[in-house]
Amino acid sequence: ARQSLIVRGLFPMLADPRHPAENKSGTSESILKVALDHGKTFGIIKPHDRVVVCQKVGDSSVVKIIELDD
Repeated sequence: ARQSLIVRGLFPMLADPRHPAENKSGTSESILKVALDHGKTFGIIKPHDRVVVCQKVGDSSVVKIIELDD
């Protein structure tokens, strides 16, 4: 994540592996919600911004591009 700081506009954020949702299968969406709420709170992301999400779901790596709602 630290290596990604050289790209302008990229703010890496690591999830806590002890997060309750991480222990259950298929609930990574709540971790994503926590991360997005954190970004909104600190003004890093705004409505209608696009967010690139890289996450590990089970044994697969997933990349999503999400456009934020209002």
